[in-house]
Amino acid sequence: MFRRLWALALTVVVGAAFVLVGCGGGVDQKVLDDAQKRLDQLKAKGVPSEKVTEARVFLDEAKRALEKNNKAPARKAVDSMKVYLAKAEAYYQQEVATLGGKVDAAKSAGLKAKEELTSFQSRKIDSLVAVIDSFKKMDWLLQANAKGEELVKLLPFLKEDEAKSGRIKKLVPGEWVFTEKAKSVEDSRVNAVTTKIFRFGGDGKIHLTEKKFGQSSPTFKEDWLFESWGTYGYKGDTVMLSINRFAAVKQMFTRLHMIDGKEVWKNEPGPTYDSAIKDGSQDRYVTYQDLKDDFKKTR
Repeated sequence: MFRRLWALALTVVVGAAFVLVGCGGGVDQKVLDDAQKRLDQLKAKGVPSEKVTEARVFLDEAKRALEKNNKAPARKAVDSMKVYLAKAEAYYQQEVATLGGKVDAAKSAGLKAKEELTSFQSRKIDSLVAVIDSFKKMDWLLQANAKGEELVKLLPFLKEDEAKSGRIKKLVPGEWVFTEKAKSVEDSRVNAVTTKIFRFGGDGKIHLTEKKFGQSSPTFKEDWLFESWGTYGYKGDTVMLSINRFAAVKQMFTRLHMIDGKEVWKNEPGPTYDSAIKDGSQDRYVTYQDLKDDFKKTR
């Protein structure tokens, strides 16, 4: 009789222990990692942060409880996290269900508008369409839709820029020369000349020559020559220069030093080189108005 009671008691204890373990069952690192992965995916797909905040809060709470081996609080936090995670995923599914058509419509509007655009206006369409296609390929439709909306909003401005470009396209090609002389009332020796020559080819190519010669301050002389090559295009009334080659043809600087009470000029030559430019570091721009104001068209 005693043995039977003992066996029954043991069965009750084991059963109770099973129930307790069951309450915290499934709360392990794998469950938390899976939830984290799903939340990261929602974020990557563009789900607003406020839609996943609750799920993240309960996930963090579950992680802290599990670290302390508090299974019951961990289980409770996981249960709440699952509810909010399901809501966030449902929101995404509901939102993306109608986005495919909107994204395609925005893309079509952009490509149609591109038929009447040139230069940087056309390139902007290509850039946004490429991003849209990339997001669609990754099934990030919320981001694709956001870029589609950006594209549609941008179209009127691109058309306006195209009109501005059309007004200056025939006026820019040719040679433009800028000259500036540096002089000083205090020191008559200061007399340096800066010259810039911008040659805009009718084929869309650009050649820049920039040089400076003379004494630019009481203690400094300059004699340098840079050349650049590339292409140009129009962004509204601005001429965009894309430089793909840059050459430092000459760099000679001379500085005045006082040695034993005497003025001594010492040369400080810089390196010469001719380099291909692939990172856009030498790209620049000039508005047509600045070109007219600061340069003189010689041919």
